[in-house]
Amino acid sequence: MLIALALSPVLYAQIVNDSLSSDDEYGGMEASINVGAYFGNKNTANFYNGAGNEDGMNSADKIIDNVHYLNMINDVLEQNGYRYPLEEGKYHTEYPTNMTYLPSIYAGLTGRYWLSRKLGISVSMNYSKLVSNDNFVIYNDNDIPPSNKEDQYVIGTIMGQEDRINIDIGLINSFYISDKMRFIFETGFNLNNTVVQANKIEIYGLVLDIMYKGPGDYVPGGNVQQYEFRQGGIGYGAYMTPGLQFNFSESVSIDLVSQFYYSYIDLEHYSNWGFQWVPFLRFNFTRLFF
Repeated sequence: MLIALALSPVLYAQIVNDSLSSDDEYGGMEASINVGAYFGNKNTANFYNGAGNEDGMNSADKIIDNVHYLNMINDVLEQNGYRYPLEEGKYHTEYPTNMTYLPSIYAGLTGRYWLSRKLGISVSMNYSKLVSNDNFVIYNDNDIPPSNKEDQYVIGTIMGQEDRINIDIGLINSFYISDKMRFIFETGFNLNNTVVQANKIEIYGLVLDIMYKGPGDYVPGGNVQQYEFRQGGIGYGAYMTPGLQFNFSESVSIDLVSQFYYSYIDLEHYSNWGFQWVPFLRFNFTRLFF
């Protein structure tokens, strides 16, 4: 009994040292699938509000003021009970100034190399399709009798859509809680690419594309050259990702994490820094392929 008591501190120390040693020696590749939601900062959403910019890009007024599109708008207004058509020079528009993004799907892949059970290198690429929409107003400045004041304004919808890819490179730390759970914390550098896919207005079902296609005005049957311009660009920033890892076996685990970006998003004349938030699940597969 005395011998056992005397040896117990030595045996305990040996077990702890063996555990730490195996923890530190753990390493290898890990492949992951990411699925979650992306909440984009509204700082850049007004790019889609139709007001355009000093270069005349994505201006709804440029489309509405085009006599051919104005005739199409008046046709649908007449079909919907408007008795006072919009006349050139006798109307004005108001566009939203506080547009926001709708929550978006966030999906992608992660590759991690664990230097030990506590420290790893992580590289991720994730895709999101962001949508922003709001209402705008066209005011008819013609003399309209008080009894028909509802014909004085037209409410339309404006919509923008962009693809955004985030590439994250960082370090991940893992902290023991229990055999089935660990606290993880990741931080690193973010590189993002934003590409505008659509910017449109809709008036009673009539959808008009307001994306900039060149300085010329559209003429049906004409030969005015129109171009496809790439809108958007490369941004950068930093991120941090706290979360919990649930271990189901040596090969399979799930991370429940909340990722915070502070990133610069490149959208002409509306480029800005802002926080983006991404809660997501990461399904990890270790030693299955490597």
